[in-house]
Amino acid sequence: MLRKISVLLVVSLVLNGCSESSVNQDVVLKNDGRIDTIIIKRTDEKNSLSIDDSLNAMANLMSGIKDSNSMYDFIKSSEDFNEFSKNFDKRWTTFDSTRLSDLRKFRNNEISKLINSQSTLFYPFSGPDILHAQTFFPDAQQYVLIGLEPVGALPDFHKQDTSFLKPYFKKINSSLNAILNFSFFRTESMKNDLKNEEVDGTLHLLFLFLKRTGSQLSSAKPVTIDEKGQLEFLASFSELKKINNPVKGVEIQFVDKDLNNKKLYYYSLNAADGALNTNEGFMTYLNGLGTINTYLKGASYLMHKSYFSLIRNVILNQSQHVIQDDSGIAYRYFINNKQTWKFDLFGQYEKPIRMFSNCYQADLDSLYKKQGSKPTGFGIGYNFKDKNSNLLIATIQK
Repeated sequence: MLRKISVLLVVSLVLNGCSESSVNQDVVLKNDGRIDTIIIKRTDEKNSLSIDDSLNAMANLMSGIKDSNSMYDFIKSSEDFNEFSKNFDKRWTTFDSTRLSDLRKFRNNEISKLINSQSTLFYPFSGPDILHAQTFFPDAQQYVLIGLEPVGALPDFHKQDTSFLKPYFKKINSSLNAILNFSFFRTESMKNDLKNEEVDGTLHLLFLFLKRTGSQLSSAKPVTIDEKGQLEFLASFSELKKINNPVKGVEIQFVDKDLNNKKLYYYSLNAADGALNTNEGFMTYLNGLGTINTYLKGASYLMHKSYFSLIRNVILNQSQHVIQDDSGIAYRYFINNKQTWKFDLFGQYEKPIRMFSNCYQADLDSLYKKQGSKPTGFGIGYNFKDKNSNLLIATIQK
């Protein structure tokens, strides 16, 4: 019964997304007793779309999304899930119709006119913020995110005892407060919000953002990078937690709301020079990404410092465009780089908040005053108030 329902659900997704396409369907069933993978082939596209129905059912629970299939009925009928779903639906609807709407307008009116799409969007110091990455760069084929926060593991929704639901959804809500209210994750808060028994890593919020923005999940695999810079997949997230490797990550394959196959990589690692100097495999992996676009927000001004030179040089040497607030790469590094950069400025440059008061950039302030800037229409970064926040788009000049 579940298999038949799965097919109908996915076919409906494709037909609704592109009513003029003819659809052929093949069903591939994994014999692990849990996951059914459904492959949908559209005659007008070369690539097939693969949807993991079991994984999506789990992600819907994590996101407070009610679905019509019969998986996890005992959870979907619980008071804790229904309360979370009802309240978060309202919260997300307000967020989507206000803040996300403003971000999409800025992308359509400004970013899309200045930036040439690249297959890879690189977003270091991101935490689990696939939300802004996808909103600003919907044409990227893969997203590579880096943060200190652990990957975590999928929750066990199969157990009949539902007493864990209330603390789980409470932690989900609290971990989202900063990003939904201020546009960035607070590093100190993330140490508590994503390192506890209920919500043990970024995987939970990555799933939530993907589902809430209309994506369907194809797979989620624990991964690390070997000494040659190659992906190395592991059997389970439990094994990932135990391995002795400086890079622990996840590969999430998904189908976005426009029915494009995409990949998301999140890597938990230390990006300071001291750690990357001994992490040749990951440096090889980054160099292998080729030409990229880079997004930086709420980056704690780390790349203003001399001991974050390796990650900074990867960005400066491989990016066609860098889109950032002032907490990303200090302006002086663009000017002193061997490449020539063009700058488009948005918002208003103000002195950094008190915590980062020593990171004021007189040269960037001078550029804003000399060149002028266009309004953003929203607040972003640490100075998230509309009149205080800033965005800079740096474009390499050939």
